[in-house]
Parts: sequence; C-alpha cells; structure tokens
Amino acid sequence: MAQETSDGVPISDGFDFPVGPRGPDVDVFKTYKVDTIQVDPDYYKELGYWHTGEDWNGRGGGNTDLGDPIYAVANGKVLRFGHFPVWGNIVLLEHALPDSSRVWSQYAHLDTIKVNQIGQKVTRGQQVGTMGRGDNNRFIAHLHFEIRRNKLPIDNWSPMVKDRKAVLDNYYNPTEFIKAHRPVKEVETTESTPQVEIPQLIQLVINVQQSNPQAGTFRRTQNGDWYKAPYGYSDDMLWTQTSIQQETDIAEWRPNLPKPGRWAVWAYIPANNATTTYARYKILHVDGLSEVPVNQWGNRNQWVNLGTYRFAQSGGYVRLGNFTGELGVQLAVGYDTICWTSVD
Repeated sequence: MAQETSDGVPISDGFDFPVGPRGPDVDVFKTYKVDTIQVDPDYYKELGYWHTGEDWNGRGGGNTDLGDPIYAVANGKVLRFGHFPVWGNIVLLEHALPDSSRVWSQYAHLDTIKVNQIGQKVTRGQQVGTMGRGDNNRFIAHLHFEIRRNKLPIDNWSPMVKDRKAVLDNYYNPTEFIKAHRPVKEVETTESTPQVEIPQLIQLVINVQQSNPQAGTFRRTQNGDWYKAPYGYSDDMLWTQTSIQQETDIAEWRPNLPKPGRWAVWAYIPANNATTTYARYKILHVDGLSEVPVNQWGNRNQWVNLGTYRFAQSGGYVRLGNFTGELGVQLAVGYDTICWTSVD
C-alpha cells in the first residue's frame, strides 16, 4: 500500500499515461494520440478558448476508442466525481508528490465512472472510467485529460480559459509532466544476483555561453535576430521571435560524449523570454532524427525531458529553430542549457 500524507493522500511513486496498455516499457503513442494540446493555437482560433489539457484519441479514429478503459495516472485520492453539463462524466483525483507538493488529475467526457465515493484511495493504473463522448454524446469519443497545478472546481473552465496566462499558471502540460515523473524501475535481486556498486551519475552540460568547451559546442545561425537575457540556468540565455512559415533562426548543441550508449536528454526552459507553446526540439541519435514538441511557456524555470536515445560518442546533436507555426501574437523561443545523462 502506498505511503500517505497526514491528510490521507497517497504519495505518488511515479506517473503513467491515462490510456493504453499498461507496463513500464509500453509506448502509448503507438495506440493513442493527442489531437488537441494544451493552449492549442488552432483550438483558440476556432473556439476562442485556451485549451487546459490534452484530448486523447485512439489511432483508429472516430468512435473506435469508445468504452476504452481510463486509468489513474498515479496513486491518489478521489476528490470529486459526477455528471456535468457539456462535460459529461468527470473524475477528479488529488495526488501528493514525494516533495510534499500536490497536483490534481482530471478525466472528462467519460462514458462510465469506475470510482464510487469521495475520499476513495486509488493506485496508479487503477481504472477510474471508460472513454466517452461527453454530455448527450455531443463529441466524438475522446478523453479530455488535465494535470492541474492548483486545486480548482472539477468542471473549471470559463472565464479562466479566456486568459492564456491564467491557464498556464494553473495547469501543467500533461504529457511533459508525466514524462518528467515516470515511475522508477525496480531491479529485483536474488542470492544469485550480485550486489554492485552504483556508479556515479555521468552528465554532460552545454549552455549557450559555451562555458565548458570540453563538453561540446553551441552554435547558431549568424543573423541579427538573436537577443540575450539574464534568465538562463547558470548564466545568460538567448531568445528569438517565433516564425509562422519557416525557420530563420536555428541553434544547435553538439556534445562530446565520454562514451557511446543510452543517454537521457534534458532541456532547461528559461524563466522568461520563452513564451512559445510549440518549440520543436530535434534530436539526432544513432537510430535517426526525433522531434519533440515542448510547451516552453508551460514549463518555465524547469528541466524538460526530451527522451532517452542511443548516441555514438560523436555526431549527435539537439537542434532548435524558431518555426512554430503559431498564429496571432508573435511569441519567443528560449535557448538555454541542454544536458545529457547516461542511463547505461
């Protein structure tokens, strides 16, 4: 049974995604996709609201995912549940993190609810509902999923969703939060499994000031559209304005890794001058080129995990351009520190 806080909220041992097959090595994105992201510019353009979370759909499209199981993303406690206009069935859970902070996960448009009382304790992976279509089947089947920074009404929406900053101040980007809080894998030991000393953590850090040339290189396109600001992880950061149609400003971090192998890649998002919701980080690794979109505005002043990849000792990179495709007010892309952490 999970440890609990003094007020009876189970403490999280990590977060999983709310849909898809269970298991530590399952790739949920093979069977599901996110069709509407947090503060999605297209959603705002069409409806005039800033989307608070993510809309998850099965890759089969349409209503092929109707009735699919919806799972608690972490150990927690049922704060509230019920049926609400437009939303349909909703479940709201409260979670305690190991550092004593709290977050709240909301599961909306459910077909059925699988919890039965307020205060009920749930464990990570426990089914809390099934995929539905909202009140009076008004939507195509999908899960509206949120992770909240603050305690809000279960059906919180207007007028907050008219204010982009208010949404980002009160909600996390769900996928990025889960990726940064995945469960730690446990290694079983037996009498035949020798205990080994855990090696020192190997990290390599490159910032835009190239303060450690031995770690690698940082380079950028040479034009007049770059700006410096004192909001970086350990020094100044750079920023440039977003572009709707094409990349005009590109930066690249190239590591001098001490050994080939599997490396987790992290990007530090500056506290200011990083207002885009769709920064497109491109990671070149042994197995190809991966693109990871990051909501910089929703992750200011923190590290974001870009994934784990196989790298040769040289030749890999992280690249970030200013093409985001976001319409409306011109935003800013922040460039700061990239960290590689060995996971072998």
